[in-house]
Formats: sequence, C-alpha cells, structure tokens
Amino acid sequence: MDVSPRIRQGQRDGDVGQDVDSRAQALLLQNTPAGLRVMAKTCDRPTLHRITDTALAGL
Repeated sequence: MDVSPRIRQGQRDGDVGQDVDSRAQALLLQNTPAGLRVMAKTCDRPTLHRITDTALAGL
C-alpha cells in the first residue's frame, strides 16, 4: 500500500510540510510498525512512544 498520495494530499491541505519527501516519508511510515513489533519484545513503552513520535515528527 503506497501512502505517499495521502501525504501529498496532506501537503495540499497544509497539514504536512511542503519540504517533506512524500515517498521517503511513506516508506518510513510503512516500515516503522514492523520495527516497533520487533522492538516491543525488548523495549519499554516510553521508548516505543519516542520512536513513534520521532517517526511522525517528520511530517
């Protein structure tokens, strides 16, 4: 599933910065959940929240 069209829509709507690379951000957002599933086995909740916050901060 390619979410880059959604990110571009967010850019048109003003919710996502124009300087965001929509394709790169889409790849990051698509891969972050897989990494979080792995990290959830060894990390605490605050660490997982920091990872999620960092991934979303790129928008």
